[in-house]
Parts: sequence; structure tokens; C-alpha cells
Amino acid sequence: MSTVYHAPLPSAIEGREPEYNTRPMSRPRASRLLLVFAGCLVFWLILSGHVAPLDVALAVAASAAVAWVNWRDEALSDLLAWTPRMLGYAPWLLREIWIANIQVVRLVLDPRLPIDPVVVRLPTRYTSDLARTTLANSITLTPGTVTIDVEDETLVVHAITRAGGGDVLGGGMARRVGRVFGDPGA
Repeated sequence: MSTVYHAPLPSAIEGREPEYNTRPMSRPRASRLLLVFAGCLVFWLILSGHVAPLDVALAVAASAAVAWVNWRDEALSDLLAWTPRMLGYAPWLLREIWIANIQVVRLVLDPRLPIDPVVVRLPTRYTSDLARTTLANSITLTPGTVTIDVEDETLVVHAITRAGGGDVLGGGMARRVGRVFGDPGA
């Protein structure tokens, strides 16, 4: 039985903390190419509604051409990868919008309920501008809250009540948006 010795990491020799790569891992080119091809093919078939052999052959050819032309574009494959998670996020967001609508209607109709506006700052650490934009838009779509500014990585949000501002700062929506985009920065 032979023993294999591994050289220590340079950081261990120098007595410092190791450096870790925290960037999201990129998909191999072949899987990105296949994802774009499959996404385009499904999109074509859904929009056309035709499954005749000539239509399917044209769909395959067009999808292959789009995948080949965009084989270096990670944004397209990322968008296709985010789509199923976004489809899971949308019903949750619609439910939150519905609940917030009911709360705002109660505030308007019942004068005893306090309207106590507050402006809160929600720090985000997303690496993606798309994730930050999605969060800002989701907050604005929810009645009773409006994203009024984006300062670097901080969203400035106006809430109609302190409880609404606390919900924004609770970070539930930010965590869900982070999961959609695979960006743990919330």
C-alpha cells in the first residue's frame, strides 16, 4: 500500500486564510448550448402549435441555429435556467399582492387602523442587477410599498405602515428573489 502526500496550499504555508472563489459556477458550454436549443425548440412548438414533420424539422433547424449563434452568450442560457424558478416565484408574488391589497383596503375603510408611513433602507448584496431590479419591482407591485430609489446596493422603500416596512426589512421577498436567480446576496 502506497501513501500519497499532497503539498499544502500556499495559504497554509504562509499562515493566512485561504481565498475562496464565491462567484457562481458557469455551466459547461455543451449544457448551455443544449439548454438554449431545448428552450428555443419548446418555445417554437408552443407558439406554432403545429407538429407536422416539416414544422418540427424547421423548428429543430431554427433552434439549432439560434443556439449556435448564441453559444457564447451566457445571459440567454441563464434566462432559460431562471425561467422555472421564476414560474415558481410568480404565484407566491401574486399571493403576496392579494394579501397586501386586502390590508390596504382595510386601512382605507377602517379609520381606527393606523396609517403610519415609513421609509426604510433595504441593503442587498446581489451580484446581479436583474435580481436587484426584480426585487425592487416586486416590492413596488405589492400594494402599500413603493421602491422610491436605488442607491448602489440599497433599495429605499416607502411603506404605508411600520408593519409593512418591517416586512420589507424581514427579507422574505429578497431571499426568494435571490433563490430565483441563484444569487445568495439577499
